[in-house]
Amino acid sequence: MSIRVIRPGLLTTIQDLGRHGFQNQGVVVSGAMDPFSLRIANLLVGNDEAEGTLEITMIGPKLQFEEDSLIAICGGNLSPDIDGKRIPAWRPVLIKKGCVLSFGSAKSGCRAYLAVAGGFDIPIIMGSRSTYLRAGFGGFHGRSLKKGDILQTRPPSDLSIGKTRFLYKKLGSNPYAVSKWSVGSNIRPVYNNPLIRVTKGGEFDWFTESGKEQFFSNEFQVTSQSDRMGYQLWDHN
Repeated sequence: MSIRVIRPGLLTTIQDLGRHGFQNQGVVVSGAMDPFSLRIANLLVGNDEAEGTLEITMIGPKLQFEEDSLIAICGGNLSPDIDGKRIPAWRPVLIKKGCVLSFGSAKSGCRAYLAVAGGFDIPIIMGSRSTYLRAGFGGFHGRSLKKGDILQTRPPSDLSIGKTRFLYKKLGSNPYAVSKWSVGSNIRPVYNNPLIRVTKGGEFDWFTESGKEQFFSNEFQVTSQSDRMGYQLWDHN
């Protein structure tokens, strides 16, 4: 099956649970910024929980499905709709061939995860399908999506096929069918004003006492000089 990119969005990449064991060679872990949502999206469509998904940041893409496909969207609310009709997240959705999935403005959070039954047909590099943008490998040709890209998917699992057959009974002439059940709101992440915890690492004692006090008492802003390896913080004071 294939998916055509009509509009790529701000930053849409293939991510899974990361590329582990290569940091001593200068290769970052990469992987999803919100691994919980990635795992749940995969489980909803019958994939292995570590399968690669589309990580969609802030402004989402516009995608045309060239075959009937079972999908799930988890993470932040980026206003997804199919052919102009709003669809819910955190549950399986069967989208009909030829229909277009679009994302609008971010209502909560800044990243959403789109899983497709079978997973994306992306080569595994160093144990992962994740995109490493700075090095230009992994994911879809080592980059974020562009207009005109065509993403291929792998055959769905038996579990995915069973979910799809169930939703076909509800599809009829509609552009999509949605399951009645979903992931409970009590276990979904909270994306508004999230709490960030700090763990003292092995280098904590390298800082001066005044530096430690400043870190725990002042307000900081994450700068644009940040990536999946780390964040640069700017002190408002």
